Amino acid sequence: MIAKQDCLRDMFWDVDSALLDKNKDQQFIIERVLKYGRPETIHWLKANYSDKEIIAVVKSSKVIDRKTANYWAIHYHIPTEEVLCLNRPFLQKCFY
Repeated sequence: MIAKQDCLRDMFWDVDSALLDKNKDQQFIIERVLKYGRPETIHWLKANYSDKEIIAVVKSSKVIDRKTANYWAIHYHIPTEEVLCLNRPFLQKCFY
């Protein structure tokens, strides 16, 4: 349950944050904080998840945007080849 964290309340506008489970919803929570986080929410993230868990999300996320992924890849010294969203085509081939 993360609802007690005032700094996180605004980040989960589309879900009931009282129902989020820190372990079960780990991927979703980390993605959201990486994408929209401010200094206080990033501090909360680092206090509640290990660097290994955060790095795993940066590498595997299909949700975070390229700018966010690139920032965190640089921060954690992750080769861009290992970051999924940096290796997908920017535009979808929808008109072929």
